[in-house]
Amino acid sequence: MGLLWRSPVRTSDPKLTPPRQATASLTVNAYQSAGNYLHIGITASEVKPGDNLAVNFNIRNSNAALQNQILHFTYLIMTKGRILKADRQPRLPGQPLVTMSLPIREEFIPSFRIIAYYIVGNEIVADSIWVDVTDSCMGTLLVTANTERDEKVQSPGSFMKLKVKADHKAHVGLVAVDKGVFAMNSKFRISQKKLWESVEKSDIACTPGGGANSMGVFFDAGLALQSTTQSTTQQRSEQQCEVRAARRRRSSAQLIQVKTTYASKYKESLRTCCNDGMHENPMGHSCERRAENILEGKECIAAFLDCCNYFKKKKEEEEKLKVEDIHGRSDEDEEYLPDADIFSRTEFPESWLWKVEYMTEKPDSNGISSKDLNVFLKDSITTWEVLAVSLSQNKGICIAKPYEIKVMKDFFIDLKLPYSVVRNEQVEIRAVLYNYGHDDVKVRVELTHNPELCSLSTAKAKFRQIVNIKGQSSVAVPFIIVPLNLGDHDVEVKAAVAGKFVSDGVKKKLKVVPEGQRLTKNVKSVILEPAVKGKDGVQEELVTPLNEKNIVPRTEVETILTIQGNAISQMVEEAVQGGNLNHLIVVPRGCGEQNMITMTPSVIATIYLDATNQWEKIGLNRREEAIKYIKQGYVQQLVFRKADSSYAAFKDRPASTWLTAYVVKIFSLASSLINVDKNLICNSVKWLILNKQNPDGEFREDAPVYHQEMVGGVTTGSAELDSSLTAFVLIALLESEPHCKDRLNILPTGIQKATRYLNDNYRSLKKPYSIAITSYALAKAGKLQDSEILMSASTGNTHWNEPGSHLLSLEATSYALLTLLKLKNFQKAGPLVKWITEQRYYGEVWGSTQSTMIQFEALAQYQIDVPTFKDLALDVSFTLPGRSQAITHRLDIENALLARSEQTSGIGDFIVTAKGKGQGTLTVLSIYHALETEKENKCNNFDLSVTIKDEPDVKRPEGAKSTVSMTVCARFLKNHDATMSILDISMMTGFAPDLIDLNRLKKGVDRYISNFEINKGAFDKGTLILYIDRISHAEEDCLKFNLHQFFEVGLIQPGSVTVYDYYSPENRCTKFYHVSEDSKLLGKICVDKVCRCAEGDRM
Repeated sequence: MGLLWRSPVRTSDPKLTPPRQATASLTVNAYQSAGNYLHIGITASEVKPGDNLAVNFNIRNSNAALQNQILHFTYLIMTKGRILKADRQPRLPGQPLVTMSLPIREEFIPSFRIIAYYIVGNEIVADSIWVDVTDSCMGTLLVTANTERDEKVQSPGSFMKLKVKADHKAHVGLVAVDKGVFAMNSKFRISQKKLWESVEKSDIACTPGGGANSMGVFFDAGLALQSTTQSTTQQRSEQQCEVRAARRRRSSAQLIQVKTTYASKYKESLRTCCNDGMHENPMGHSCERRAENILEGKECIAAFLDCCNYFKKKKEEEEKLKVEDIHGRSDEDEEYLPDADIFSRTEFPESWLWKVEYMTEKPDSNGISSKDLNVFLKDSITTWEVLAVSLSQNKGICIAKPYEIKVMKDFFIDLKLPYSVVRNEQVEIRAVLYNYGHDDVKVRVELTHNPELCSLSTAKAKFRQIVNIKGQSSVAVPFIIVPLNLGDHDVEVKAAVAGKFVSDGVKKKLKVVPEGQRLTKNVKSVILEPAVKGKDGVQEELVTPLNEKNIVPRTEVETILTIQGNAISQMVEEAVQGGNLNHLIVVPRGCGEQNMITMTPSVIATIYLDATNQWEKIGLNRREEAIKYIKQGYVQQLVFRKADSSYAAFKDRPASTWLTAYVVKIFSLASSLINVDKNLICNSVKWLILNKQNPDGEFREDAPVYHQEMVGGVTTGSAELDSSLTAFVLIALLESEPHCKDRLNILPTGIQKATRYLNDNYRSLKKPYSIAITSYALAKAGKLQDSEILMSASTGNTHWNEPGSHLLSLEATSYALLTLLKLKNFQKAGPLVKWITEQRYYGEVWGSTQSTMIQFEALAQYQIDVPTFKDLALDVSFTLPGRSQAITHRLDIENALLARSEQTSGIGDFIVTAKGKGQGTLTVLSIYHALETEKENKCNNFDLSVTIKDEPDVKRPEGAKSTVSMTVCARFLKNHDATMSILDISMMTGFAPDLIDLNRLKKGVDRYISNFEINKGAFDKGTLILYIDRISHAEEDCLKFNLHQFFEVGLIQPGSVTVYDYYSPENRCTKFYHVSEDSKLLGKICVDKVCRCAEGDRM
């Protein structure tokens, strides 16, 4: 056994109390040898290309005869996972120290490793050392100003020249980025250091140098050694090294003394539980109620309750001890620049310049080419960072040091606008005037008239104010406006300094959105088949306009008509064109299961198109796009992979049986299209069988179940829940069989046990969903004899109805279709395809991953097994309202997979006429804004309430004008808890949620939400999405957080809160919220003329 040496380390900061000092320890294992040693020493810990590094080889051996056998050292230079050099360094007899000079070359970047050894008798004696190389380009890339004038501070919109120096024939990519973007988040700033760090993550070595013994030296360096002696390195199956348990860092949060002292009594693994217990709870829950959310075990719950009650007591003791308009005035216009001479800045991009330069200019003696670039700066007052990346065949990738261009004016305007406002809301915008000069100035500020907005500026006279600004200071000037019409409208403010030729103007777009909610409704969805449905070979379909009473006045209804050659064509088209699929799936993204949305549709579409050789019908280049989406989904999903190869919906959540099985299934399917590591699939299968399968074959879910499709709508503990989960996992295991049966000897047994379990419970199942998914699992395993039980659970032999969830019915019917296809019962499959096709809803109902994907898989498989467009020659024509000419499309075999769409905002009936042979699909959708009321919004599944309260004493972030708190309470109206529910909160104009509050709800062992997202959609107001693991059916679950108002708004229109089950979004409950009637935030902020303008427009 080797000797161990431990060295404890403790900080000694006089400003910190003993419990808050950080501790660490280092454990060193002694090198194991028969008495022969080699040590490599270097004279510098970091080197750069061009240096000569002195490398010392030290030997230690008490036997002089053996020492004389050592005539040389063999050494290897390794970098970036390959052997760069192998050579020998001679040694003279009696020489204990041998020094070698090693020239450092560019190929050694970012680091390299020296492995050296000598042989005495049958023993190989080795050592290694890792050497860091300064992170720099292997080649040359430099971006600078072209002349001395170009180096100076620039004006907005001005012209300047840049000089680029790079290796001859290199391709140089350039982009200019607003430095303020990196101030908010510098995580994604590209640099040479990050590039090399990324390269070093692929280092196959395990330690900085040395090893437990001579073979350990080679193994830890990423090498395998075989010799004629018994000296051989152990086998290594993974590219990466085994990860050693890392010591958790102490929290650096500055807690009050009572928290820190009390938490220190717990061991480190429970200290987090204790600290979370001493955080204040905004909902006012008791310690016991908060502890119900903890999943980390009994010890964590006990620590949490102890610390929570202790802190509560200390706080109560502490409480007992407490005793406690700028009005414009006109001036002489002659003092100021004329309005027509004031140029308004309009372009404020976060990035620009995007271009690639090929460096073909004549190189200098060092092989460097130079090129001058003409650039016109954008209008922002900022510092631009010009980033450059070069790619050279000889020098590889090089990233230049960012070149900064400072754009500044002594006097300028910063116009603050909200992201969006609702039509007819009164909103205050602010123009902040900055005076960087040393002298005080008098400034005329004016708001330019826009007929789309009500303001104090009119077509006859602009609204002007005179303000005085001290040197080196700023003043905010407010303007009240009321937007009258929808769209993006110009807001322009100009300012001029009295007595000087100094001015500035800014013009920005204000986004005005409709009142109410944006909804999509399926107006018509029919099969076009003139030979069967037509009269005299002609089929006519009447399309009537949307007839909804709650459409927002003065908003357009968009009608989209889509035709395609068969039932699956549009889905294939949208899956390959990944962006369109996102429009179909109206579910917030972010968790591990939702990431599969990116990957799954493209996998199934590509398998289908490959099998039927139909890529030419939608474009051969589209397969490349599909593969790209599959690779993106595969790489991103690995983020949610745990060390034991299981997967979780969120990184910090327990592993999910369902999600791990789903990943196994999709990765197995994708492995025929992209390079998927088979070990990833098989290790996940191994985890499922060894950790989640009971002796009787049932698979269990120990983590909270997020997906209602898995439980089939039944209560916990029933046989049907067990069967539906076991069937789901069995389907995944069967998909993995081609990849893992030779790698995992436990796989056949796991499949056999699961199949037996499902067979034993099959005849006792009652729910259509459970019967459908179990039937498919048994059919896929080759153990289903007929479809008798399956068809007996159907409704009219066309679909499998699950009351309360249309999505669950769609999914169950899709599993039934897959079952019938496995049984080769194509005659019974036809009516199912027709039902699924007719149920298509282009918008929200397709908003769940499983229902969409299983239907996609079933329809694709049907198209492979039963082609339906062998004889297709269909002419479809129609004249849309507002159009004078008819539109005609010919559907045939060559374009059967192309979906054709037409869009109109016209109102009126129109007729779609189809003639010819074959079958197509017609879908007509209407997109509109609705003024929804709570009476129309029946809440069948949830009890929901929302409370808003003014919080005048809350500390506000910079720029916030006021704060309110929002309390949302919900209860599930079934006899079990709701799992994986979503709160969709639309913000009142000018408000934004407090991120600190939201992170407190998300973090800690007593977390209340799994995740949150703040979205700024293309059509609507900003929304906050909250993911909730569980909503109780026994009592109200409440969340409380603050909203800050950054823009003053008069006559604020209500926001809304919607709660729904992730898998049943159609069963949602919506409540509206508003500030209280006596709130100062509710009143008008417009002055007389602006109010009269807005009221006159509404009359």
